[in-house]
Amino acid sequence: MKKAFIATLLVLASLSSAAASLEGTIRAINDQSGTRIGSTVDHWKFTARSTGLVAIDVLSWEAPSGIATDLNGDGEIAFFDSAIYLFRDDGALDASDMVAANNDSSATFDDGSQSELDSSLSLKLTAGNYLLAIGAYLLNELDAISGINHDTYYPVSCATPTGSCTRVQNDHGDYRITITGDVTAPTSGLPEPAAIGLIGLGLAGLGILNRRRR
Repeated sequence: MKKAFIATLLVLASLSSAAASLEGTIRAINDQSGTRIGSTVDHWKFTARSTGLVAIDVLSWEAPSGIATDLNGDGEIAFFDSAIYLFRDDGALDASDMVAANNDSSATFDDGSQSELDSSLSLKLTAGNYLLAIGAYLLNELDAISGINHDTYYPVSCATPTGSCTRVQNDHGDYRITITGDVTAPTSGLPEPAAIGLIGLGLAGLGILNRRRR
């Protein structure tokens, strides 16, 4: 009986520190003429089952040291400089719900990342519902909430699949998120593709500012 009780505790302990791995894709948004006017933002919802440390780690950048590298093993080089925003999910997402955000991180290498351009967060969360928004740099808070990133540079790929990476614009960029902590399995809150297209067309006349790239 005692051994069974100890075994149960070990199982619970392993569950409380389990890691959830999420795969996703950020896609370019074009207007009817084919001109890029932005990119999508993905929303992932999860619940912190108890108050405690939660770590969120992103792997997306596939040109460490300027060399094309298929870090996520999907057979292609398609990537972006990630930015993440964490919100409390109270059913009416707005700026007052924001908990934390990150663009670059020097603590993001446990998941196989090789670049500080990949985002990460490690923070104590109270029990409750949360929404994680991920998009491409220069994603701002309002765009993270709306699900449409107005910046037009990312996603990108390398002009050649191996060797030195000359970045060229691509129609999509892939990512992996690892969430560690006492949380439920995250679920996708992605906008419907048709809705993305309609929103993208509506943005066509807004005008996009050119921004300096690193």
